[in-house]
Amino acid sequence: MKLRLWLLGLLCLGLGSAATDPQAVLKAIVDNQRGGSVRATLTLSVTRPDRQTQYVLEVASDGNERAITWVKAPPREAGQAFLRVGDNIQIYNPTLKRILRLPPSGRSDSFLGSDLSYSDLTGRDLEQDFTASISAETEGGITLELVPKPQAPTPYGKLVLQASKPGFVPREVLYYDQRGQAVRKITFAQFAQVGGRSFPTQTTVEDLLRTGHRTSVVYSNYRFGQAIPESCFSVRALEAGC
Repeated sequence: MKLRLWLLGLLCLGLGSAATDPQAVLKAIVDNQRGGSVRATLTLSVTRPDRQTQYVLEVASDGNERAITWVKAPPREAGQAFLRVGDNIQIYNPTLKRILRLPPSGRSDSFLGSDLSYSDLTGRDLEQDFTASISAETEGGITLELVPKPQAPTPYGKLVLQASKPGFVPREVLYYDQRGQAVRKITFAQFAQVGGRSFPTQTTVEDLLRTGHRTSVVYSNYRFGQAIPESCFSVRALEAGC
């Protein structure tokens, strides 16, 4: 009887360790990518075949569905601000002194003419809009295939997400169009250890259809784990700051 119980226990242990929940893995990857609450300076470099433009941004985020971004430089762009609360994105235009609302489908729109979208900077759209499955797993890494949920506001047919283990640290995301062609690649590097997470302080986005179109984001002066005042995630903070 003891032998049978022991064998049954080994069987249950083996089943438990072999079963990897892809949605739980995806959540862990996004947790690393977002890093929790943060205030930081971002240097956004947009490269094109004939020019390079650099922006300086200040951002405050709760690491989930709320974030606000202020443009500090260059002077011609300074004063713009972007607020996201859930699916609601609002943009402050200092020239018009008006606040414009972006529809949920606008989350995939280009941010400041770069190769980044609004979703790349904030939010947890990978969890919200995609269903994950594991396509490969080794001792040192894991690959997820993400397919859009019905009615998800995304132009992509699927995503392939690679992360390293342990910790499910994000390394690369490949975006495919509806015909199965790879059209976009995001890579993550220069990781900071934040409360047991590995937060990428450098992100590079490449347009695979247009040679020489690339955008990089570098975090500096980052402060994680601080409580962000509720007033930061208000329409008033778009113009007044917080």
